[in-house]
Formats: sequence, structure tokens, C-alpha cells
Amino acid sequence: MQKNKISNIQIKALVITSVVGVGMLSLPSDVAMIMGNDGWMGILIGGLLNIPFIIMMNKIFKLEPGKDFFQLGEEVLNLVVFKIFLIINVVYLILMLGYTNRIFADVIKTYLLETTPIRVVFITMLLAASYIARSPIEVIARMAVIINPIIIGFIIFLVIINIPHMDITEIYPLFQVSYRDIPKGIVTALFSYTGYEIILLALPQAEDKKNTLKYSISGMLIVIAIYLTVFFISLSQYGIHQLKREIWPTIAIVKEIDLPGYFLENLDGIVMAVWVMVVYEVLGSTLHLTGKMLSGIFNTKTHDIFILPLLPIIYIISLLPKNLVETEQYLGNILNYLSVITIMIIPTIIFIATYISNRRKKQ
Repeated sequence: MQKNKISNIQIKALVITSVVGVGMLSLPSDVAMIMGNDGWMGILIGGLLNIPFIIMMNKIFKLEPGKDFFQLGEEVLNLVVFKIFLIINVVYLILMLGYTNRIFADVIKTYLLETTPIRVVFITMLLAASYIARSPIEVIARMAVIINPIIIGFIIFLVIINIPHMDITEIYPLFQVSYRDIPKGIVTALFSYTGYEIILLALPQAEDKKNTLKYSISGMLIVIAIYLTVFFISLSQYGIHQLKREIWPTIAIVKEIDLPGYFLENLDGIVMAVWVMVVYEVLGSTLHLTGKMLSGIFNTKTHDIFILPLLPIIYIISLLPKNLVETEQYLGNILNYLSVITIMIIPTIIFIATYISNRRKKQ
């Protein structure tokens, strides 16, 4: 692989590791609350709805090869409009960082560090994430390749250890959900698929640009498969009524597994170790993208000058909610709306503008 270039394997890994984060822990119970046993439909449809936008992100750079996201945006859109789009993205990303950091700290404090002040967890993770966020996108892509097999291995391990405890009858009945609840379930699931917009930085540096679309989509399909697997395992373990009461069913399942002997006795500790690596990658890539967006707004040569000044803002946002309910009620709801704008509406506008600009050049 050429220096400063990103392979398609790395692009696929970026999609997987940037999307699978805090959502994996609570998604089964979130969709079960709305759609019951048919929560898998929300997960599946929500994931598939993201694929057209991945296609658009790939097509943008094929229509205008040799340009990065910022050069392209300034060229096909009015400069002021593009800057406004970047500002909206920055607001969304900062709130997302605060939300992710808060959920991460709540989970860590609940299951691992009960006596550690939550502020210490905030600061430690943000400082760690800022280190990789200041690196080039190629470094983050290499990190994603390392973490990717760990995620896949964990899911396979989760399936294997849960097979003796699964009750398939708990999955039934199917197709009982009200048509009114399907859109609500899809919207809830959609939020768990955010993060793949990091490919806007990676695609222009792809080594093999012909196959980036195939690898980007395959990354999203793997995420859908992971979420569906976790949902069905949770449902078959708990049943729908118990699943609705669990806040983070993925961790709760592992805590209840009792393997014979003393080998791997503290499985929840292993799960948390894997999850810390995943969230580290999510925070690092999101912080990197935020820095890049700010660099585009202020026309600076490098993005890393923005990383450390962002940390106090993210820290304050993480502190604002008093509890998990407020985190979801305020930050979660705001992010649901903003994610539609930043991941669906803005890329669509840029794609249409790029397509029109490309047609005019050919004429």
C-alpha cells in the first residue's frame, strides 16, 4: 500500500468501528420498547436506509476525482452555504462526542469503577481520544483494522457462549407490530448507525477508488448483522418483557453467563475491555472529523490545533445531564434530529450539486 493512502479493507473497518459504539449496548431494548418482538425490523430497515447515503458519498468523489471533501464542497456550493453546512456538522459532532462520552462514563461507573468520580472517567477518555484524533486519517484507519477483528470475534464468542441458554420460542410471535410503531422503531435504530460519515475524509485517499463503494456497503452490512445478532440473542435470553426493562442488555447477558470452572470467570470485564477499545476508536474518529470540519471553516493548514480546545466543551456537555434519562431525553433527542440533517440531507444536497456541476462541465 502506498504511503498516505487508505486501502479498501481499512475503509470497511472504518465504517464498522465508527458505527458500532454505545448503540450496541442499548439498541435491543430501545427497539423492543417500541416494536416488541419485531424490533429486528427497525434494525434491518434502519440499516438499509443508510446505504443510499453511503452510495452518494462514494459517488461524490467519483464525479469529482482528485478533490477532497472541502475542495469539492466549496466548488459545487456557494461558499457561505458550505460553511453553514460545516457549522451544523460541527455542532452535531460536538454534541455526539458529549453524548458518547457520557454514556461511556455511565456504563464504566456502573460495571467497573463504581467508586471513581465520573469526571475522572470523562477526562481520561477524552485525553486518550485526543491523542489519536490529532493523527492523520490513515492512522485512525489502521487502528480500525486492528479493532475490527476484535469486534467480530467478540460477537462470535457471544453467540457461542449463549447457545446453551437461548430459548428460540422467546423470539415469537413475529410480525405483530402496529404499522404506526414501525416508523418510530426505524428512527430509533437510525441513530445507532451514525458515524460512517468519517469516510468523507477517507474516500479521497483511497488506494483503489474503483471498489470503495463495495467495501463501504459491506461494512454497513456487517454492522446490520452485528446489531441483529445482538438483538436476537438478547430477545432469546430474556423474552420481550424482561428485555424492555434492561438498560444495557448486551452487558447484562454476559454477566449472567456462568462458565464451568474458573476460566474466564469475569466475562463482563472482558466485554468492557473490548467495548472501551471500540468507544476509543469512535471518540477518536469523531473528534478527528470535528477538527477537520473546524479547519475547513477557518481555513487552517492543520486540524490538530482545534482538538485540545474542544475537550473542555465536550466535557461540559457530558456533565450537563443529571442522569441517564436526561442524557437520552435531551442529548439523544437533539442528536436524532441533527443526524437526519448531517448524514442524510446535507450529503444529498452536496451530491445533487456535484452531479449538476459535473453535467455542466461536460456540456
